[in-house]
Amino acid sequence: MKNFKKTLALLAALALSATAFYGCGPAAGDSKPAGGNDAGNSAADNSATDESSADSNETAANSDQLTILCWNANDSQPMVDLFCEKTGTDPSLINIKNFDVQGGQATEQYNQYLEDPNNDADIMFLEADWCLNFINDDAKTIPLSELGYSDSDFSDIYDYVVETGKSTTTGALKGISWQAAAGGYCYREDLAEKFLNVKSPDEMQAKVKDWDTFLATAKELKDNNGPAISATLGGVWQVYSGSRGSAWVKDGKLVVDDYCTNYAEFAHTLYTEGYVTKVAQWSPEWTPLGQTDDVMGFFVSTWGFGDTILTAAAGGEGGATFGKWKCVTGPSNFYWGGTWLAPAARINNKDLAKQFIDFFTINEEGATAYAEKQGEYMSNKKVMEAIIAKGEYKGAPVLGGQNQFEVLNKVADGIDMKGKITPYDAIIKTEFSNAVNDYCDGAYATVEEAMEAFKNGVAEQITDGSVTIE
Repeated sequence: MKNFKKTLALLAALALSATAFYGCGPAAGDSKPAGGNDAGNSAADNSATDESSADSNETAANSDQLTILCWNANDSQPMVDLFCEKTGTDPSLINIKNFDVQGGQATEQYNQYLEDPNNDADIMFLEADWCLNFINDDAKTIPLSELGYSDSDFSDIYDYVVETGKSTTTGALKGISWQAAAGGYCYREDLAEKFLNVKSPDEMQAKVKDWDTFLATAKELKDNNGPAISATLGGVWQVYSGSRGSAWVKDGKLVVDDYCTNYAEFAHTLYTEGYVTKVAQWSPEWTPLGQTDDVMGFFVSTWGFGDTILTAAAGGEGGATFGKWKCVTGPSNFYWGGTWLAPAARINNKDLAKQFIDFFTINEEGATAYAEKQGEYMSNKKVMEAIIAKGEYKGAPVLGGQNQFEVLNKVADGIDMKGKITPYDAIIKTEFSNAVNDYCDGAYATVEEAMEAFKNGVAEQITDGSVTIE
């Protein structure tokens, strides 16, 4: 149970957002694990330089190379490979500075690296839950306008992606993501037919169209001696947290509203009634649940259709449930993960940096090539709509012929983060998750006690007086 609580707490803190298929992403306990669509790639196979730790050889600040900082190379390496292949760029001109840590550890690693003014940095891979640590700091990042961009250049990029990359102090756009990490509810179609008499994704969507219906369907499954509706409470939290209507801090005050108490009661019901398992998300026991008949579904973001979640849950290609899964939009629009590309303040290779960012965001040919090769839902809505209209992309094999892009397209446009992002989100979401998990576990008798514990936890973590707690 301690592992359950700790894992969900980390998940809450690190899941405000993050990457496409677990690119430059975290390991177990973070919002995404280390690894990726090409998780088998090793440093020995990399065509670009890949430094595996913060202690590896440093690159001088006057280097002609484009140096990319990331916490692992599972997004950056496939991106560099494709970029060099399509543009004819010499791979030796790009240096991947890979710290080989969990995403949540990247802030400390980056800061240590940047303390030395001689260390080269051109582009920084930033995860949304902690990106403001760098985006709000003009000593670490510069506006994209200094690379020659105007806001109109990103008119085809999903709004929430643009909002997440803006400084909350100046409003300057300082980071942009190549992906829209929209997500959905993936379910076992054979179990849905057996226990719910559901025979199509449309029928399943009607069963999980909102949280009240989701809860009713969870009860129906239990009454029919069927599986848990969701593998973990952590998966539910990923979605529910995306539907928060306001920022966690408003006018300098912590906002503890009906959203908080409603989720705490909802989570308590799911957990105590057995509508979710008690397995911790990212634990070794998590994805193997998908090879049993104990779980109906997993909440999955764009990167989760590969080896990280869904394919792993199916037992891999040829596994026990491979091809038996389908995807629907689920009860609420959400995104989970995503990595933002931000130019470092010490950048000395602006032209190549801009060309790299262009290729994966506003360059339709580049974004299309990456989407089709990696199975990743890109942030460029024009590109994604064209791929869907073309009808040639066959979807993730684990879905048995369903194109997940069609589902994610419905979700991505409805994601709204305007005015909802604060520098305190990781801390606050951790403390909120701690309190809710303890409530589910019986440590608190009432939701009111849990909310008091939540506020006390925030007060202990944010001690500089910048957030008032009432």
